[in-house]
Amino acid sequence: MTKNNNSISSRSWPEASQFNKSIRVQFTLYLSVIIIALMSLSGYFVGARYVESVSRNVIKLLLVRARSYAKPAAGLIISERGADVLSLNNLCKKLLSDNQDLFWVGITKRDNVFIAHSDINQVIAGNKIDINPDDRLNELLYEGETIDFRGDTLHLSVPLMENDIRLGDLVLSSSLDQINLARDTAILTVVSIIAMMILIGIPITTLTLYKKLRPLNVITNHLKIIDFQNLSLEIPVANKNETGYLAATLRELGVRLRIAQQEVVKREKIAQELEIAREIQMSILPSEFPVNPHFEFAGIYRSAETVGGDYYDFFDFDDENLAFLVADVSGKSLPGMLVMLMIRDIVKECTRTIRQPAELLKMVNREALLNIKKGMFVTLFYGLINKLTGRVKFASAGHNPLLFLNGSTGESALIKTKGFPIGVFKPTIFDERVENKELLLNKNDCILQYSDGIIEGRNASQQEYGMDRFEQTVKSFHNLSAKELVNMTIEQHKTFVGSASQHDDITLVALKWKKAEFYAAETDRCGISYVHKIQ
Repeated sequence: MTKNNNSISSRSWPEASQFNKSIRVQFTLYLSVIIIALMSLSGYFVGARYVESVSRNVIKLLLVRARSYAKPAAGLIISERGADVLSLNNLCKKLLSDNQDLFWVGITKRDNVFIAHSDINQVIAGNKIDINPDDRLNELLYEGETIDFRGDTLHLSVPLMENDIRLGDLVLSSSLDQINLARDTAILTVVSIIAMMILIGIPITTLTLYKKLRPLNVITNHLKIIDFQNLSLEIPVANKNETGYLAATLRELGVRLRIAQQEVVKREKIAQELEIAREIQMSILPSEFPVNPHFEFAGIYRSAETVGGDYYDFFDFDDENLAFLVADVSGKSLPGMLVMLMIRDIVKECTRTIRQPAELLKMVNREALLNIKKGMFVTLFYGLINKLTGRVKFASAGHNPLLFLNGSTGESALIKTKGFPIGVFKPTIFDERVENKELLLNKNDCILQYSDGIIEGRNASQQEYGMDRFEQTVKSFHNLSAKELVNMTIEQHKTFVGSASQHDDITLVALKWKKAEFYAAETDRCGISYVHKIQ
């Protein structure tokens, strides 16, 4: 935590010279570009719709006139004396004279060769017309009718039908002047509107923005002269809009920053105290494990926070008896550590007169009830191993089941022991529940005790490590030494959890028996039943 505070205090305040762009100028430019773009797009679509409407009206008019002449033309083609060419030519000239936009009018046979034309030379020369149908405006056409746009010219063909037989086509060639005029008018209108917006709308918009955004300028000017030794942000902006809210917030921020400066000092002091507490906690945990040719101890502790509430320890009584314990306080951080220190002192005091595990836990519970805060409790496993025989006698105050690994087969078993957590129930209830159990270790047998932080660890997907996975992991390492087994198990746990944060303290202690002998039953001077080696 000290490191974080140092990194925050070393950060420099933003320099005003680094932010020399005016938001009012930027707003004006952005808004001007947006307005021009919107006007251009809307003008384009409106103009396109206008041009399309004019085009449809022009073509509709041409189609109506062409259709009105198509019926008489068909009659002249099938007259009794053959096609009346003269009348057909006159009909073409009549249609041409009725529409000033027409270039020419012609009538073709089915092979597209002209048999009549407003220009008789086309008939004399035997010319023909090829029309390439255009898909545009097909919804205006009847069956057999076609439209062909060729540059600034429009060719329109209407079939000459008689008794559902196509005799030929009436073909018109018209200019697109009306359509082009509509397009030019639309473009000119859009350009005029954009020009008016640039000359009139944008200056008015600029003046309005400068006036409306002036409070922002007032706010930034006050921030440029801020005094970091005496943080005060008395900004004279009282608008009832966002700028007024910003000014009011900055004024309150100045007050709270002064308070925060004082809090930073307090937090730094707390961080230093927590660091001292962590050093104290690490100093009371065993720095090394009991050494004996008959067995091997190994363990590891990882706190979820700076300090934690897990605890393990060893008490070497004499040549025969060695006690070991693992405890887990319900709270974390400093409160958990304080309770852990209290339990440690109580246990050490009780071990002076009590050896039996269940009796020791009863006494620890009595003493803890006098001092422990309501709502907090401690689970505690206490074991006593005979260093000569490998017999383990143990009791549990609501702690996790003991995990046993068979050295020969590699099989595992959970050994549950009755008991309530310390600091919860009165002695009359607690004492009736707690019990002693015994276990005789053979060569390479291993027992493990642990805290909830291992089995309740979760990965980024909120998947729990769980007891089954923990049991399978330690089984896969049963041939290793106690130290290697502990280290490999913790590494597997870290791999599973990945980048997810650690939510609880982790403690793991392993005892591996290395010697195999033959024993006979005996009771020692403390009244505890053991077996001894047959010489």
